[in-house]
Amino acid sequence: MDENNSSEYQFIKETIKERPLNKKKILTRVIMVLICALLFGAVSAGVFILTVRQYLTERGDGIDPVNIPMDEEMVSADEEPEEPAEESGEEPVKEEETGVSGNTAETDEAASEESTAETPSEGVSADKTEKKIVSYNITEHVSLSVEDYKSLYRTLKGVATEVGRSVVSVTTVVNDTDWFDNSYEDSNTVSGLIVANNGKDLLILAEMPATDEDMELKVTFADGATLPGDVKQDDPETGLSIISVPLESISEETAKEIKEAELGNSRGSNIVGLPVMALGAPLGIQGSQCFGRTTGNQREISFPDKNIHVLSTDIYGSENATGVITDYDGNVIGIISGDTAMDDMPNLISGYAISDLKGMIERLSNGSSGCYLGIYGTDVTPEINEKEGVPLGLYVTRVALDSPAMSGGIQSGDVITRLGTADISSLSDYTEQLMKYQPGDEAVITVQRYSQGEYQEMTFEIDFGKTGEVREELKGADTNR
Repeated sequence: MDENNSSEYQFIKETIKERPLNKKKILTRVIMVLICALLFGAVSAGVFILTVRQYLTERGDGIDPVNIPMDEEMVSADEEPEEPAEESGEEPVKEEETGVSGNTAETDEAASEESTAETPSEGVSADKTEKKIVSYNITEHVSLSVEDYKSLYRTLKGVATEVGRSVVSVTTVVNDTDWFDNSYEDSNTVSGLIVANNGKDLLILAEMPATDEDMELKVTFADGATLPGDVKQDDPETGLSIISVPLESISEETAKEIKEAELGNSRGSNIVGLPVMALGAPLGIQGSQCFGRTTGNQREISFPDKNIHVLSTDIYGSENATGVITDYDGNVIGIISGDTAMDDMPNLISGYAISDLKGMIERLSNGSSGCYLGIYGTDVTPEINEKEGVPLGLYVTRVALDSPAMSGGIQSGDVITRLGTADISSLSDYTEQLMKYQPGDEAVITVQRYSQGEYQEMTFEIDFGKTGEVREELKGADTNR
């Protein structure tokens, strides 16, 4: 190529420059990313709260929820249905009991006569002859010696000592001043019962006086160790409270000497006449013990939204008695309270039947104040339903003044048949369903109301109140005094 013409074929040289930054566009993208992140976080938080809200409510700060199984009605041995006889094609064997005086000759003669009576008569098949088995009960009189009585009471003392590991003394101390500005301490001591352990605190049930902000609690255990406690939750109607003592404050030595109480079953007719012990302070003195029998469990005390049966005994004690009633197996079947005593027999020990308290103990142990509607009621029995035509359910005997039930429209004479979506056939059903709600919740109550000569179904929307709010009465009315 001619050098003179090389300039005609020179390549064009270009410089590529970077596009200038669009700050406005970058800022817009950053803002969009932040908005998406916030939206994603909000949705995630909402889903998390909705899915674990109930779990967090029950667990709290690593606290195990207390669960106390409810009791069923006990059936006595006499009421148990007999098992049907096996189908073997043979007649059922009849058993007769014959008293025998112990004379051998008379016994042999009676046996001979019975044998003769069982011989099949002429013309009758032996296979069709009814067989009889005669059993002889020979009773021997046994005299108990002083040593036998000593052994018996040593055994009872052993049972009482074992139950005593669950019994504590709770002392309330209030600092006050007299008319001359002199400071003094006012103290009161009652017996309590260790009912649960939630993994953080030891929980104690006791009948407490009205709580005071300046009140100091001291709990004394079976080994004599005394530790401070706090009222976790209380029930203003019965006066029963749950007191908590931190587990970390309890020494290993004390932990070995105490235990949670065994709660028994106080329902059923076979509980009457049961040998029992009263422990705690049945004589008004801590550590006292009394022995006797139960005399009844059918009397009830009516409270707002619940009825509690009274377990009575023939044990003579103090009008200021506190503590527990326990059977000889060491099961607690009653909580002693002066509020359950009969007016004409104030010195006979009685208490709240434990089966009716289990739901309340569970609620108070979990720190729940409980719901309040203010309904007093009783069951509509099948007999009343058939005879009077009253629908089955909870019959409202009265409604507390200024209560949520009265504000919602419930009246005396109504029969509650449904609470929310649950059918109500008795007061126990109503109380059980009430435990599933929290103060401030709403529910629809379905009732049957007598109007124009017949019962008509009506529904009411009710806002649940909080147990312990100001109401007409704080104490129940005994329905069978």
